[in-house]
Amino acid sequence: MKCIPYIAAVLLMAACTPDSGGGDLGPLPQVSFTATPMQGKPNKIIVQNTTPATFQWRWYNGLGTASVSNRSKDTLTFAKKGEYVISLQAFGKGGFASASQKVVIASDAPKTEILKGGDMEAGANAHWTILNTGGMQTAIEFLNGKLVFSNTDAGSNGAIYQAVTVKKDVEYTFSANVKGSGATNTWFEVIIGTALPEQGKDYSGTKFVSLNTWAGCGKVPFDGDIAEIGCDGSGTGKGGIIKFSTAGTIYLVIKAGSSGGNLGTGGIAMDNVKFLEEQL
Repeated sequence: MKCIPYIAAVLLMAACTPDSGGGDLGPLPQVSFTATPMQGKPNKIIVQNTTPATFQWRWYNGLGTASVSNRSKDTLTFAKKGEYVISLQAFGKGGFASASQKVVIASDAPKTEILKGGDMEAGANAHWTILNTGGMQTAIEFLNGKLVFSNTDAGSNGAIYQAVTVKKDVEYTFSANVKGSGATNTWFEVIIGTALPEQGKDYSGTKFVSLNTWAGCGKVPFDGDIAEIGCDGSGTGKGGIIKFSTAGTIYLVIKAGSSGGNLGTGGIAMDNVKFLEEQL
């Protein structure tokens, strides 16, 4: 079998290698297939079986997935740039055989912003809801293109949130610039939850990433992406990347407060908040 390289928005390099099966009803199939980038979506590859006299097909996408499907024509999706080996296992009367092609994905799948008012500029407050979590309330204000959380040594707690619709098994990236002079006995948390926040009640979904002076960050002056400088939460060290096992509405909650301390001189300012959805 001879495979011809295909080059488009995604570079395809063919390297077809027959595998063996077994059977005494006829010869093994001479497996072949085409792999073509989808027009306008170079991270999707359309694969088509071209092996004659076969009745069952199994596609393998080189991502560690067992069997992608059992269709003679399918679409495989690759979110990240790199080289992948696509394989087809085809079954005929004489048994089964397989062939492979290497595909090169030129770039990561694009991402789009799904959060509203993340720039904290004029009008951004229309997309966020300030949450009273009970007790002394942290002051939360939109000031000069930033969202500012502040308090005194009396201690406080408070949050702001926005509902977002997410998809199953799609990659999301959270980032937000935070700046402060250094806090004491303080938490500044990015929480992701599925329960609707209630006024007058604390909120405790999944703490994704946070500044936490007890954990060792936020005590001295800082200015950077909380996804990178945060030291507490399930997303620590993951570059803001998160996926969801189910689709639906989640609540992105930013909660800040202190106990026996304060958020620092001038408080903590947050802006350029982004929640990017991978487009596949």
